Amino acid sequence: MTDGTVITIACDESGSEGENLMSAAHPVFVHASVNVSREEAFDIVDRLRAASGSRASELKSKAVLQPSNRYALLTELHRLGIQGNIAIVDKAFYVTAKMVDLLLEEDAHAKGLPSMAFVGLGRELASSLHAEAPAAVGHERWSTVLTEFNKLIRSYARANSMPPTVHPFFDALDRATENCSNEALQGVLATLADVRHHAYGHEGPSLDTFKEMDPMLPTLAAVARTWRWRIGDVPFEFVCDNYPALDERMREWIVLAASVDLPIPGSPWRPAQLRAIRMADSRFDARIQVADILAGVGREISRLAFENEFDDALQVAAHELLDVNVMSSDGSPLDTLVRRRPHKYIDQWNDSA
Repeated sequence: MTDGTVITIACDESGSEGENLMSAAHPVFVHASVNVSREEAFDIVDRLRAASGSRASELKSKAVLQPSNRYALLTELHRLGIQGNIAIVDKAFYVTAKMVDLLLEEDAHAKGLPSMAFVGLGRELASSLHAEAPAAVGHERWSTVLTEFNKLIRSYARANSMPPTVHPFFDALDRATENCSNEALQGVLATLADVRHHAYGHEGPSLDTFKEMDPMLPTLAAVARTWRWRIGDVPFEFVCDNYPALDERMREWIVLAASVDLPIPGSPWRPAQLRAIRMADSRFDARIQVADILAGVGREISRLAFENEFDDALQVAAHELLDVNVMSSDGSPLDTLVRRRPHKYIDQWNDSA
């Protein structure tokens, strides 16, 4: 579990398609992590391998999630208790939040106004847009707004011979604003249209390797803060399966982001003592394989939530593993899934504070 005085947290993800969010095959990105020793991880993998009959050299979540293996999986989830973490990101909400941040937050900064994050307005606007815009402007129109914004910000496209421009995004935003049936929401869209000039700085080719739209980067920084709740204010490191975007620069950025105080009054998300992020091959690290299984669990219980199922045995067994910092709109199926029951690890942290 530890290397010297530093706790090792093993990580893996599911539903990752880089910055390709609005054309993704899966609606959620799930990041899972575990605080178990190598020996504990080997035992978990061995028990699940025996139950599933898998002969693959690396045990994957797909095999464990088969209905015939449900009892064995539930048993292992109960054994884990609070030694794991499952963070869930609604990809469409993430794009919406990025759009609000890019346009309105940058405009507030340019005018010398308080940060929307500081006053809590950014999340409120993103949540309202995500929850209400599809019905108010039409699902297809709203999807086009998010898709064109995703294309504009997506860094890989800038290396193409035809780099992205702002015009498809502007046109989609105009159509959504003109066809909005919700007066209050139409005002929000009109405000976005008024400050859309901030998007010009993101069109065309760029040499910047920072992948703005990849949810892995901010998710890891947020998960580090959750692990502070789970294990206390102690030093720890992440060991992750190989992930292209996690180059040395990005790993340093995440460590720094996790270590700074959030400028939000009353925020419980205090700095975490994340010391480093290391990469490893999951084939040779059972801890990462356990994290992969948890990531698969996260995707499955999210699928059930989108079908308005919140009390499935898998959801109940995984509840203590859920990260309360879910990236979704207020009142959405994912928000309901996470907040349906209290979390003991939060209560324990509050009691010890």
